[in-house]
Amino acid sequence: MLSAALVSFAHFLAFFAMTAALVLQLVLLTEDVDIRRAKRIRRADAVYGLSALAILVFGFLRVYYFEKGADYYFSNAWFITKLVVFFLIGILSTIPTRRFMSWKKTLRSGKAPVLSDADERKLRLVIHAELTGIGIILLCAALVAHGIGSF
Repeated sequence: MLSAALVSFAHFLAFFAMTAALVLQLVLLTEDVDIRRAKRIRRADAVYGLSALAILVFGFLRVYYFEKGADYYFSNAWFITKLVVFFLIGILSTIPTRRFMSWKKTLRSGKAPVLSDADERKLRLVIHAELTGIGIILLCAALVAHGIGSF
């Protein structure tokens, strides 16, 4: 019983950390990104990636070992939707991650990365889309928890 609660807590904590990392990226992302800000964005992106991995690990532990069982979850349309949206967000997240990773060499040379207005708008749009996806995931989770969507 305690282990189920702790795994559930870790799952939620990872989800909140992922959301916070995205919000931080959004706040820090401006066209005049300085070295300090760029490093923070890169760290937030690393937290985002690690949090997403933790969500998967703890989520599947919950599905297979601690909650209602895989049959329950995989026979629920909202759970499937939740997984699809999570993976779509993951695919979408490669756009900013690749951009932030490309700053490594520039930052090591002591220079700030250059970010055009168009690039900033694109990255902000992607991050907003990811945050919207998180909202959809939360809605799906509530529906699944109340047994809505089983087939």
